[in-house]
Amino acid sequence: MNKTNSRAVFEAYVRATNARDVAALHDLIHPEFEDFYPQSGERTRGLANLQAIIENYPGGGYSGQGTSRVVGAEDRWVATPAFTILRIEGTGDTFTGVSRGRYPDGSDWCIVTIGQMRDGKVWRAENYFAPNFEPPDWRSQWVEVVETG
Repeated sequence: MNKTNSRAVFEAYVRATNARDVAALHDLIHPEFEDFYPQSGERTRGLANLQAIIENYPGGGYSGQGTSRVVGAEDRWVATPAFTILRIEGTGDTFTGVSRGRYPDGSDWCIVTIGQMRDGKVWRAENYFAPNFEPPDWRSQWVEVVETG
């Protein structure tokens, strides 16, 4: 598989996951797909289990966020109607997606997805989740606070 096709498949996977588009995921996920959350130690095996998680998400979903903007060159910056994808990068069979999401409780989180490709599909995904937080005062003399939006 060439670099462009692998990247396109991974990008489509991140968009479909964020948009809860299970139909699209059917074409993007490898039959031996695994999704791992290192922070909680959870491993999801197969599309059926991922679909069940998506369909049973608390609060009925997370739609209504994001924009339709696409900007950039080699590293493309894209956005979806659900969570907002900030960046996708990588080469070969490993890619990273960085997203921002708002959960049903109103909290804002950063999400990093590391994906591995096999046979032209997403074979493994590893997801890290971190809540936004206020910068601590003790660092203020050495940092510049920027809008993360």
